[in-house]
Amino acid sequence: MPRSPVRTSQPRIAIVGANFAGLTAAQQLSRRHSVTVFDPSPWFEWLPNIHELLSGVKRPADLRLSRKRLVARAGHRFVRAAVAELDARRGRLETADGQRHEFDVAIVAVGGAHDTYGVPGAARHVLPFDSVADCDAIGRRLAALARRKGPNSIVIVGGGFEGVEALGEILRAYGRNERLHVTLVEAGPRLLAAQPAGIDRRVRTHCAGRNVTLVTRTRVTRVTPSRVYVDSGRPLPSQLTIWTAGSSASPLLHAWGLAQRPGGWAPVTQALQSRRHADVFVIGDAAALPRPLDKQAYYAMQMGECAAGNVERLLAGRSLRNFRPFAKGMLLTFGDIDTFLLAGRSVVASSALAAAKEGVYQLTMAQIDPPLGGRSLQALSGRLLGGAVRLVVPTLRSAQARRALARLAYFGDGARD
Repeated sequence: MPRSPVRTSQPRIAIVGANFAGLTAAQQLSRRHSVTVFDPSPWFEWLPNIHELLSGVKRPADLRLSRKRLVARAGHRFVRAAVAELDARRGRLETADGQRHEFDVAIVAVGGAHDTYGVPGAARHVLPFDSVADCDAIGRRLAALARRKGPNSIVIVGGGFEGVEALGEILRAYGRNERLHVTLVEAGPRLLAAQPAGIDRRVRTHCAGRNVTLVTRTRVTRVTPSRVYVDSGRPLPSQLTIWTAGSSASPLLHAWGLAQRPGGWAPVTQALQSRRHADVFVIGDAAALPRPLDKQAYYAMQMGECAAGNVERLLAGRSLRNFRPFAKGMLLTFGDIDTFLLAGRSVVASSALAAAKEGVYQLTMAQIDPPLGGRSLQALSGRLLGGAVRLVVPTLRSAQARRALARLAYFGDGARD
């Protein structure tokens, strides 16, 4: 029989999903409330650096923190379970293992879902690029291929941030392995089509003379264990196909009545309140704001902070505050070859900027898990040592990085191409 919820006089808040948005909301909510956080995975994952697992610059433990420990430190309860049903009208949810919980307010932060867009064979034969486990598996497959005799082909599907960073890490680790050939396939007119065109040109320059083929204006039509079929020519041989072509809305959003149609993101007000249920806030990638935002970790964390404040205002009968996002510069790494700092439509490029991305990772992880002793201090020490040994020191000691730092490249454009 399902277990009955524990009754409490405190307002009951359920948070569904505990990565950037959901965890930030939990850490911001007062201990005066009865807060329960639900997620099927025990780990918070630092996703902006998962591409570094492909080269071994990062290891899985570097990018994971215990959700139970982080939630407990905030004074709340963590339930390791997937939420199967959420009834916003009745204020009830049920986990996949049959536990029932009641809530006064819910925060939904379920993120996106891996999507191969119906391409035949893709769901079975590609490796996704969505989690630490995914990229660790890709890293191990790459290492195995690098040890094999004879030519081996790798295909990356998608020329956005993830695809370009994946290519860079493969070149960092295996750029001198002449038996490995990498093809990147992008449906758009160029790599990173929403960003200044100079990034595409610079990546192409870096790939010239390397065992890399960049194919744009091309769609994948079918995937088999050894081939990737495209609409612009012959099928591409592939012993490893990596899918970085984006994600779609979680089907849970429609099933729970938060999205109007299957495959849709959940519409919210500028205060992050669901337009369909006043006692539900939707944050992170799952939220469809009146004015769309890029799906970035720093926006998700800002949403978590805003939603936590608005939940407390709602419970106190006060008016809600609108979410006011503030943009930050984005750092895109291309292995140890180059790093791009994007600020609006301007770009600064230098391989030495890789140390800046490492700094953002180290600082934010320490903010999420303050080193107050015990496991958090041990985890911080391990991250700092690993980052110094495997990335920062090799980068700054290289002659290429010192030359790049001395002549930073600046470019940009005033409008989208």
